[in-house]
Amino acid sequence: MRCSVALFLICSVLFSAGLPVRAEDEKDFKINLLSVSEPFMLSPHDMTLTPDGMYLVITDMGNDRILLLDPLKLTLQAIIGEDELSVPHDVAFDGQGRLLVADSGNDRIVMYRLEGTKAILIDTWDGIDGPEGITSAPDGRVFIAATLEHHILSMKNGKIEKAVGRAWGKDLDRPHDVEIQPTDKGYNVITSDPGNNRLVVFDQDFAPQYEISTWDPPFSEPKYFSRDEEDRLYIADQYNHVVRVFDKDATPLISFADRHVKLPEGVLAKGNRVWVSDSDGGRVLLYELAEKQ
Repeated sequence: MRCSVALFLICSVLFSAGLPVRAEDEKDFKINLLSVSEPFMLSPHDMTLTPDGMYLVITDMGNDRILLLDPLKLTLQAIIGEDELSVPHDVAFDGQGRLLVADSGNDRIVMYRLEGTKAILIDTWDGIDGPEGITSAPDGRVFIAATLEHHILSMKNGKIEKAVGRAWGKDLDRPHDVEIQPTDKGYNVITSDPGNNRLVVFDQDFAPQYEISTWDPPFSEPKYFSRDEEDRLYIADQYNHVVRVFDKDATPLISFADRHVKLPEGVLAKGNRVWVSDSDGGRVLLYELAEKQ
């Protein structure tokens, strides 16, 4: 099955690009801007929350470090990884509470244990060419987007289990992000495939399930994305300078941030909040998903 989105609706009152929206197409929510950080980062990329929700963890890629921010005020709380990391792209926590870092410039995965705002380096997995995306599955497997190798792979206990670099007749082209989507049979693995302007959904054994693409307008190098509790996908469509939202059936719902960001890379959706990295502007923005009154 191939899910190709034929029409992308722009529904937000505040962030509409001026396209007409028919009343029957309007959804029951909108996106409000809550706060914007100071521009103290250099090409910020993807992010996650600490398991206790106390800190927003974001890769400050151009400064070779990871930052801990207050998730609401977006103020700097701590810096970790200085003198250890090189152009880190992605961060995620595993089931053991370890912080996993795609340490792209050093061709490795780095693991930290956080004690408050202090990070202790506990392990490294080396020999992966340019990893830029990482996530952890409930069964303990870690999935990595090996961007320079043009494939995604699964690892367990530091060992590579399998890799995939092709789906639906096309080789993956610089896959960037990976996320887990629970299913009745276990879980799917979703990856962004920016060189082919699509997202690809595999099952947990890397059998292709379907792809998500759009032509109105086409994706322009979608990079990082996030899945919320309602199974909606928030996709940073980098060169269209917008975040696009799809429901669990790959139906377009809304787009936003186009008036505030340039070259968005990272996005994180949690509850009714969405954080977006403005990679060109060196800052992060916090939005709220609100029901229409």
